[in-house]
Formats: sequence, structure tokens, C-alpha cells
Amino acid sequence: MYRNAFGLATLIGLTCLIVIQTPRAVAGTLREEAITYRTQGYEQQRRGDLVSALSSYQKAAALDPDYATPQNDIGVVLERLGRLDEAELAYTQALSLSPNHLEAHANIAMLYERQGKKEQAIYHWIKRYQLGDPYDPWTARAEERLIALGVLHTHPGLKGAIYTRRRLVDEALQAHAKSLDEFHAITEQHGDWP
Repeated sequence: MYRNAFGLATLIGLTCLIVIQTPRAVAGTLREEAITYRTQGYEQQRRGDLVSALSSYQKAAALDPDYATPQNDIGVVLERLGRLDEAELAYTQALSLSPNHLEAHANIAMLYERQGKKEQAIYHWIKRYQLGDPYDPWTARAEERLIALGVLHTHPGLKGAIYTRRRLVDEALQAHAKSLDEFHAITEQHGDWP
């Protein structure tokens, strides 16, 4: 009887370990599989096979419903297929999963501009601009779109932010150029310096 109780306790303990570890392990595996499908979709999209890309992105989204990137990718493909309402829903889903998803803000802003929904476009261009790194070309693109949409007149506080960011980027670029000049001057003084 002691032997059966010990065996039963061991079996229960092992079962608990398996049950406790399984959800975490499965979640990691599902994310990895979702990333694989997302990568496949990107390659298919790059080759122009939009139907296969859409299928791969949808599989990625189904495997990991909290993964925002495939939702954004689904929106891009749907937009290219002319399914604009569905594209908007996909971008919105990506942003609900990840409110700071830079690509989704830019994509939905461009979609809204295309549809003539200026105020919605402005909202997302502002978000993209505010969240973006000053050295990111898409942050500059957001700035360009905001200027083109006349936002500086309706949102005067943003004008100062744009010019402050431009000044900071210019200062950083000037400091980098100065550093390079100093480096070149030192290396010229030392000739064949290793």
C-alpha cells in the first residue's frame, strides 16, 4: 500500500509539473510559429503573391491573437487588394493590441487620407510623429504629412514640437560631423596610425 501511495504521489507531482509548464511552453511555441508564418507572409507579399501572404498573416494572427504585427500586415495586403473597410478593421485591431504600433498608425493614416478622412488621418499622423524616433524616416514622413494637411494651423503646439525635434536632429548631426572632422584630423596627424 505504501508503494502505491508513493507511486500515486509521484504521478500527481509529475502531472502538476506538466500542467504548470505546459501553458507557458505552448504560448512560446505558438508565438514562434506565428512569427514563422508572419515571415513567410512577408516573403510572399514581397514576391507579389498577396493571396498567399494574406493566408500566412491570418494563420499568424490566429496562432497568437495578441501579436499585433500580423494584424497590421493583414491590413496592408487587404488595402492592396482594394478591400479598404477590412484593411481599416485590421489596422484598428493592431492598434487595439498595441496602441504604440508605429507602422499601424502610419498605415491607417495613409488609408484615411486615401479615403478623404482628414481628421482621422491627422490623429494617426500625430501619434506616429509623437511616438517615432527623430531619426526614423517615417517620423519625418509623418511630419511632412502633418505640414501638408495644415495641422500647424489647427494644432499650434505641434509647430513648436516639430521645430524643436528638427533642431535636436540638426544639432546631433552637426556634433557627429564635428566628431568625424576631429577624427580625420587626428588620423592625418599620425599618418599610418593603426
